[in-house]
Amino acid sequence: MQFEENHPFNVFSLPSSKVLIIGTFPPTKRNWSYEFFYPNKQNLFWRMMAQIAGKHLQYFSGVEAVEERKEIVSSLHVAITDMGLVVRRMGESSLDENLIAIEYMDILKILDQYPLIQKIILTSSSGRSSAAKWFLDYLKQKGIIHKFPIVQKPIHSEIEYKGRLIKIAVLYSPSPRAANHITFERLTEMYKKEILDK
Repeated sequence: MQFEENHPFNVFSLPSSKVLIIGTFPPTKRNWSYEFFYPNKQNLFWRMMAQIAGKHLQYFSGVEAVEERKEIVSSLHVAITDMGLVVRRMGESSLDENLIAIEYMDILKILDQYPLIQKIILTSSSGRSSAAKWFLDYLKQKGIIHKFPIVQKPIHSEIEYKGRLIKIAVLYSPSPRAANHITFERLTEMYKKEILDK
């Protein structure tokens, strides 16, 4: 069975945001612990972000968890969104490979709305359904042809948009499966460097 879904959160950003982190799409709702980005407790994203911000996570469900996570990314001047605006999901799987993008999030519009953003971090690159693959497809739709260098992560690139040079970094996914490729400590250090070194 296939289910069509609209993105539930669109984007979270403040006018002071300088880094935009882009994932693929939220997991199936039965895996949510709260209504915000990366709502699956098994995902390492918020544990990692809290450590980078020098904070300790206290809430893991409900409104308190959402507010705590908004405060963490806000303190780091980080905005969050996903590439998928509308997707088709195969069954109730949360795996990216079981998602088909129907419509992409308008990333260039987000850059217009938040002019201080100077770096994009893409959280995955493997398979046909990944933040990096969908980002390239989106750029192509907008008439921008871009390729990433074939090197080990972190992969660095840049695009020019309306006179702004936007740096791009492709990193490992914070999903539990990424633990097969990289330790939590190394993953955290990689994200920390990209977030703090604007």
